[in-house]
Amino acid sequence: MGRLLFFVIALSIIVGLLAPSGTPSRMFRHRAAHVAPAAAPSVPQPASSPPVSFSAGELSIPRGPTGHFETEASINGQSLPFVVDTGADVVALTVNDARKAGLFFDPSAFKVVAMGASGPVKGQEVTLDRLEVNGRTIEHVRGAVLEGLGQNLLGQSALAQLGGVEMKGDRMVLR
Repeated sequence: MGRLLFFVIALSIIVGLLAPSGTPSRMFRHRAAHVAPAAAPSVPQPASSPPVSFSAGELSIPRGPTGHFETEASINGQSLPFVVDTGADVVALTVNDARKAGLFFDPSAFKVVAMGASGPVKGQEVTLDRLEVNGRTIEHVRGAVLEGLGQNLLGQSALAQLGGVEMKGDRMVLR
């Protein structure tokens, strides 16, 4: 029953991300890993979200007004807003936010990197030298800069290295 509920919630998040912008949130193939939790200092949060809380190395993110789980993360020291998307295989970035983070990419070289509900998705794969979430830093994270993406997605290439993800009612817990 718990797995069915998780599947329904995950599917709802994916559909919700696809509906407003028409852009896909799924890329490449899922990977899983477990990393022991680290200490958890505070993380800036979107202004419209309820408070993020911390407990025993966990980051508890409330469901935001849009129904998504939103948090802040830093790429190469640049703080950016993200939707936590367990259905995205990699960290996906908007063109503007990738520029803010100082990532090198060439929009004229964008190619089809995935197939989404709306058809082919163009973008360019990148490697994030340094990604920080909840005071935990991971390096050399797979990502992609996607054409037409409306919001950054914190996908499995980062989540798998941070540890477990669990749904608890209207809260998502990152370990």
